[in-house]
Amino acid sequence: MSAQRLNPISTQRSPQSDEGLGPARLRVGIAGLGNIGRDVARWLAASAPEGLELVAVGGRHPEGLRDTLLKLGHPGARAIALPELPQACDVLVDCLDPAGSFGMLDACVDLGRTVIPISVSVLLEHPELIERAQRAGTRLRVPSGAVAGLDMLKAAALGTIHSVRLRTRKPPVGLGAEGQSGSVQIFSGSAREACRAYPRNVNIAATLALAGIGADLTQVEIWSDPTLTRNVHEIEIDSDSSRILLTLENLPSAANPRSSVVTAHSICAVLADLVQPVRVGT
Repeated sequence: MSAQRLNPISTQRSPQSDEGLGPARLRVGIAGLGNIGRDVARWLAASAPEGLELVAVGGRHPEGLRDTLLKLGHPGARAIALPELPQACDVLVDCLDPAGSFGMLDACVDLGRTVIPISVSVLLEHPELIERAQRAGTRLRVPSGAVAGLDMLKAAALGTIHSVRLRTRKPPVGLGAEGQSGSVQIFSGSAREACRAYPRNVNIAATLALAGIGADLTQVEIWSDPTLTRNVHEIEIDSDSSRILLTLENLPSAANPRSSVVTAHSICAVLADLVQPVRVGT
């Protein structure tokens, strides 16, 4: 049986999930309806498994979101102010930028919901959010986003990981470095330092750090390369159980070149796993 394609514009719906595996229907809320939030909303309207329903979208100016919700196929969903969103849903997809994401996570992390954060660097900068989520029974589900190999990294972390290195190369437009003539290294340091310097660009570094050996031991290089048309990530993991070498070439989003097209698909995969009876991968 072929795997379901998580295409935000697909129109094929999946069968309903088995009874007894969770709530009959999970109420989904999206904070921020930018390009990623819109792609997730399209998928929820067109091809999400039964059991997921977009009930609300939160924004700083909710009155401007109502027409967008209609166009995305959600006439019954509400457009509400961001502070109202955590109480309106069972699953909150946080699509806000890093500055806005901290406020949203701070407001909802104690409520026992399921939260899917996109600005993973916020969790790296504020580990107390993770501690509060654990105490409250809140489930933080960090999507893989633009990174592969997390299953093996998490497995390797059960033993001894010697090193994790990430080299990210992007077109200059995605790094605010337009005008250069050749490939230039613009950063070298830890994942924590990378997320502080480029919080909108290196969620992949934060995700690797959370899954592996932490923010200070995960090493990152960032290169600006005008010859590239894709975001290229080279990952090297050395552990007592395996050596992992990965090269990823992701298409940047046309609307936001700092992000990759696959990011929205990854969020949809996390949502689908919440209601599907079979889950592949750790």
